[in-house]
Amino acid sequence: LLAISSKNQPERVEQALARSDLLVPREAFFPVVADWGPKSQAMRGILSAWNIGPDSVVYLDDTPMELSEVQAAYPDVTCLRFNAKDPRAVWEVLLQLRDLFGRPAVFAEDRLRAASIRSGTGFRELEQREASGAFLHGLEGVVSISYRKEPSDKRPFDLINKTNQFNLNGLRLAEGEWLARLRAAGSIALTASYEDKFGPLGKIAALLGEQQGRRIHVTSWVMSCRAFSRRIEYHTLESLFRVSGAEELFFDYRPTERNQPFQQFFHEIGASACDSGRLRLSQQEFSQGQYELPHQLTESLQ
Repeated sequence: LLAISSKNQPERVEQALARSDLLVPREAFFPVVADWGPKSQAMRGILSAWNIGPDSVVYLDDTPMELSEVQAAYPDVTCLRFNAKDPRAVWEVLLQLRDLFGRPAVFAEDRLRAASIRSGTGFRELEQREASGAFLHGLEGVVSISYRKEPSDKRPFDLINKTNQFNLNGLRLAEGEWLARLRAAGSIALTASYEDKFGPLGKIAALLGEQQGRRIHVTSWVMSCRAFSRRIEYHTLESLFRVSGAEELFFDYRPTERNQPFQQFFHEIGASACDSGRLRLSQQEFSQGQYELPHQLTESLQ
């Protein structure tokens, strides 16, 4: 994701971005904040638009004072100076960016991310204007849940290892461990995709566990922050109970510094602690909650 913070007049920034010789197209930048306020204030707006934590962001500037101001406001942001007058320094910064953001594979969801964040702005504006129930039903959303185990699909594995906020326990998996769990007897895995009138989000959730009779032991469950506020997690539990025939779910839940959204969700659905230290939720308890499921659901079974 790329954003711009410029102490400048908006029309001058747009004029610069309209040049035909730019290596990065104008549409790659969102948001573009052009005003005369502090850069830390612009950073706050960018973080809000992206809905990610400051520890995932690198801030580039050619002015030490601006770097210091942003660093003081957001200590977790990685601040790097871009000194255009020193070719060696420019090269070193580019190497740092490659090491921080380079990845061996690009998923379809990566290509959708920038567009979905733009549409997310419209989503939040409309959400604020309309009552939540009517708003969600008016999204014309479709949740697609797949129970097919596809070891070649690395997107669920990537989600588990990169997601922080809606994350069952914050535990990361090595690729070999991920594949072994998929192939284990009784293993159950699902991925959830989502789209609505604002556009597709792609695969945004993954769950991994083991079924023993009428019980499922959930070891990993994550959902991208781009999918928040759409009640996809409720659709996921409803589908899991119904498709698997399970009467009880046991979750390897562990609170972390960043998974408050998951903590709040478990509180809302009334999951309770059991002797094993896991959290327990029964199908009967979940059904009694009569949770609103506002989207169309499609399912792909094994």
